[in-house]
Amino acid sequence: MRKPIIGVTERGDASIDLGWAEKLSQVDGAIIISKNLTPQLRALLLAHAGKAIFHMSVTGWGGFSLEPNLPGWHESLARLQGLVSAGFPRDHIVVRVDPIIPDDCGISIASVVLHAAYSSGFRRARVSVLDGYPHVRERFREAGVDWPYGERMQASDEHFERVDAMLRRSKAEHPGLVIETCAEPRLKSVRHCGCVSEYDLNILGIEFDDVDAAGYQRPGCMCYSGKRELLNGSGQCPYKCLYCYWKS
Repeated sequence: MRKPIIGVTERGDASIDLGWAEKLSQVDGAIIISKNLTPQLRALLLAHAGKAIFHMSVTGWGGFSLEPNLPGWHESLARLQGLVSAGFPRDHIVVRVDPIIPDDCGISIASVVLHAAYSSGFRRARVSVLDGYPHVRERFREAGVDWPYGERMQASDEHFERVDAMLRRSKAEHPGLVIETCAEPRLKSVRHCGCVSEYDLNILGIEFDDVDAAGYQRPGCMCYSGKRELLNGSGQCPYKCLYCYWKS
């Protein structure tokens, strides 16, 4: 049986580079990822609603220094609600609190966003913890934003434990909330699965008996190996988020 191919938009933002839509005929389904549900992106998602799962990044930092060119979380969730009202399947939507800044303020904001997403009817979330790339730390310094890890480059076990405690509380307070992560083995209270997983194929109605979790990107990646990139980005996008892993 032919392995299904699932497209993804990880090398950029699907609201800026709309070229992914022209490639949907080459894949069996797609994970479309964006930080900004623009009118153009909304129209394309509605046109391909049966073939796409939409990951919307809602970190809680829109409009602040960390995400200077993005809407706030109230607006982002309102746009998601509008997408559902227009006919996009609610169970095809994943709210990404990605990344969480693991200091007091960042953990509190992530908790608020998870609560707001749940209250808006969304039951599936994905999370990560800020990666401390040297160029990311330099961006924080240039923007006058406190680096959450002090003299360290990466999150400590204590940072992960504090995020885990918040995620446990969120799940306890919100029955049915599913929180996922990939390549974050130090988070213990979440479902570990790839951004493309057997669960996604089932949602898309794709039958396949051997949905592996081989990964192919960074260490710990658990994505299904039938994943194919739909964008060609190779640098920081115009949203200019401080935490972006691309160098400027």
